[in-house]
Amino acid sequence: MIMQTCFSPARAAALTALLVCSGCIRHETTTYREEARVPVAFENDAAARLFYETLEHTRSGYGRTESKTDVSLPVVLNHKHRVVQGESVAFNRAVRRCDANADGLITEQEARGFSKRK
Repeated sequence: MIMQTCFSPARAAALTALLVCSGCIRHETTTYREEARVPVAFENDAAARLFYETLEHTRSGYGRTESKTDVSLPVVLNHKHRVVQGESVAFNRAVRRCDANADGLITEQEARGFSKRK
């Protein structure tokens, strides 16, 4: 009994394509989003101290946030994009929460309210 091996160009091309495509194309990017800090003034030193102390204690709540986009086709393509917000974004968010009347001046009363709401 003689065994015949069927080796056709189509099978060779398919085997080559399988070996070449078995790798993964990866692409990862990270974008750091920064923005200018909102100009803010404080009524007195106590207001500034309360604001910054509260901001420091709540850093995890107002800190950097991250959004992530992940697109992948199994075995062939993997694309990831992350957007990381910087410290100034957290600072601006805290100023907007603290400055109740949005006049750019944080009073001691506003700072106390911000401190209690943390």
